[in-house]
Amino acid sequence: MVFDLEQLKSHPEKLLKTHIEGVSQKADARYASVLTKYASLFHDLGKINPNFQSKLLGEYTTDYSQHSYISAFAFLNWYVSNRDVANKLLEISDKNNLIPLKIIAAIVLHHHDNLPNLDKNVSSQVFQEMMLFLDKNADTLPISDFLKTQLHFEHSFFDLKIKPWYKNNIPNLDLGLNGNEHEIRYWRQDALSYFLDTQFAFASVIEADKRDASNNDEYNFRNKIADNTACLDNGLESLFTSFAKAGLISHLDKTRTAIREEAVLSIVGLLKTSQRVFSLTAPTGSGKTFTLFDIAREIQKQKGDLGIIFALPFLSVTEQAQTIVKDTLGVDVLSVNSKSFNERLEKAQKRYETEQTKESLKALLVEDFAENTFDYPLIITTFVQLFETFLSNRNSTLLKLPNFANRIFLIDEIQALPPRLYIFFTAWLDAFCKKNNSYAILSTATMPYLHISEKKELASIESFNNISPKLFFKNYQPPIELLKSDKYFSKDVFNRYVVHMIEEEQTIETISEKIVEEEKSVLVILNTIQDTKDLYSKLSHLPNVFLMNTHFTPEDRLQKIEEVKLLLKKQKVILVSTQLLEAGVDIDFPIVYRDLCPLPSLIQSAGRCNRNKKELLGNVYFFRLINNRGKYSSELVYRSDAKIFLDFIKSRITGQIEEKEFFEIQKDFFYSITQNLEIGSYPEGSMNLIKEINKAQFESVGKFQLINDKSFGTQYQFYVPKDLDDKNFENLSNLVREFSDTDYEQMIKTKIAIRSQLKRMSNRVISVRVFDKSNLPPLAHPEAVCGLLKLGLSNYDRQLGYKSNREDVFL
Repeated sequence: MVFDLEQLKSHPEKLLKTHIEGVSQKADARYASVLTKYASLFHDLGKINPNFQSKLLGEYTTDYSQHSYISAFAFLNWYVSNRDVANKLLEISDKNNLIPLKIIAAIVLHHHDNLPNLDKNVSSQVFQEMMLFLDKNADTLPISDFLKTQLHFEHSFFDLKIKPWYKNNIPNLDLGLNGNEHEIRYWRQDALSYFLDTQFAFASVIEADKRDASNNDEYNFRNKIADNTACLDNGLESLFTSFAKAGLISHLDKTRTAIREEAVLSIVGLLKTSQRVFSLTAPTGSGKTFTLFDIAREIQKQKGDLGIIFALPFLSVTEQAQTIVKDTLGVDVLSVNSKSFNERLEKAQKRYETEQTKESLKALLVEDFAENTFDYPLIITTFVQLFETFLSNRNSTLLKLPNFANRIFLIDEIQALPPRLYIFFTAWLDAFCKKNNSYAILSTATMPYLHISEKKELASIESFNNISPKLFFKNYQPPIELLKSDKYFSKDVFNRYVVHMIEEEQTIETISEKIVEEEKSVLVILNTIQDTKDLYSKLSHLPNVFLMNTHFTPEDRLQKIEEVKLLLKKQKVILVSTQLLEAGVDIDFPIVYRDLCPLPSLIQSAGRCNRNKKELLGNVYFFRLINNRGKYSSELVYRSDAKIFLDFIKSRITGQIEEKEFFEIQKDFFYSITQNLEIGSYPEGSMNLIKEINKAQFESVGKFQLINDKSFGTQYQFYVPKDLDDKNFENLSNLVREFSDTDYEQMIKTKIAIRSQLKRMSNRVISVRVFDKSNLPPLAHPEAVCGLLKLGLSNYDRQLGYKSNREDVFL
């Protein structure tokens, strides 16, 4: 076949030359490196294939029409035929270290897939299919000519025949670290940097590829960052001015202002150093959210128009944060999680439904792309979205990563991470921020110890196994604290409660008796759902008793919290809950009862006691519960590593301890974690992330999930219909049936509609964990749709939540 090089296409309506130039320009704007430059240049050259070009014309063919393998093979053949020049271009100075070459080949090979483990980079079957095609067509594919004449890339001619340099390595093509001791040693010398560079280059290329393929040149971040930054500045200035003009300012408000001003003053000086990650340790109720945004404002003033990603551990907290940013500060924000509605996307979708034009469709696709890629100046999201993206190898997830550059990460309640990951992710943030012009503020009332400790007895073992955190994070600078925190924790205004340790073991019966005797309102936080149900059953004959746990829909939980807040003003209320009330819920009880738990959970639970300092001191009663089956509930939930934490708190929490005394105790607790837990080993020691990264195992690391399912059973999600007329589940099922991948525009439109429908349903979804699937109730719909099962109305009650008498369901 004779090709007209000027008319070759990458997509039905786009020339190949135009697409490659567009991707190269877009990827380079994201990440100017040899990795992105040459991956972009070669990524689609395999489309110079008569079978692929025929497919673009709508002609059916069963002949070989894949392009990624041919593109990667062309890149290797260019290298072999242009070795000396290519080494200079790829910045390869050592013939034993061809890692840049192999990274680029991996990106090209998998730009429509996920990043693989680099020792298993090539599918033998797919490679052989390509070779069968090239045996007959290698001389007829003018890839070298196209590079020179259309893309003006000067080089010595190459063809697509097998070269002696890698002939003996087939079928692996030596594209990965396949036992090459020299390259493995080079990789391990700087594994973190290689991993970050590979991941970010891959993300930049795939984002640019998808953006250019859809003719999307609308960069929300770039176009709106200046206005967004100015709006935040004005919003904060107006808010703080209104505080100052409010007349009599309480002692608490004065202290909050002092905390904010000290933190901002600290960051002013520290931004002149090389430091990128900072910590803000301040008491519960000290106004950390406004302080965090004021710190971010100061960073923007000094370092330019950096965007903000505000990450929090729980969905409920992100909703509150969105209200603060949007309504109080008046700043446009994009909240990205499984529940939040994107108003711009919804508006574009409604417009397309009434005006099905190319323009309205493009507007819809642009908004959808912006949400999927975090392409907005101010993002509010969850820990899951943030931290899983940092380690991901998945194509769809890594689309966000380019928009993690030029950011200020505000990470609140950092202690909610699994303890093995405190230092790991802090050090990861430090490395990422240094590479990508970003900053991070870690905030909490219970700040973990974030220095990598010297553990001499483990040093030789860690070094041998390539898991030494000090070697891996060799340039790590621990966060610098922005406050002299101890002086604030000791202030009377933040000394709001006293913890009483009840030495005698308690049962549901004895605890219920104590609560009945209390004259004031009581919040009880227990460790398991079954315990909350058992206690509620004992107390339900009393007025104003409420049960809350994750077996209630978010909609019902929110309504209960609002109802409880109103009643607290005038009547005794008893609220029985699991840990979901520990953090992020602005509720204030004079008395709190808490079952045995690790120190951070105790402090977070106690933060619901006398929160607004209405009394001199509130009372928190700490006890050890034996459940109705004769088991310690704390040991059912806090297993493995957490047993160490329970031992610590049993030894340190005795008698009576006031809030101000916990500051020193928590420092000892978090220091002990670094001495007892292996950094980066997760979940529960089953995989060491540092070891896997040292072996270039992108796929293995990419399986990381922040929420581990192994310890507490498999999670199932149920949609709970509001009533018999609720057809949301059936509407979702119909949308899924409509899905087709034959029409790209229709496919994207349906995907957007499905995501919107899932968000509409999210406030009626509950999660249930069981070890035995047969313990699930009869379903109201025969199969799962988008991972959701439909619960029958008889299996849910607004007062009791999900109905189950099975002991298998306890968390």
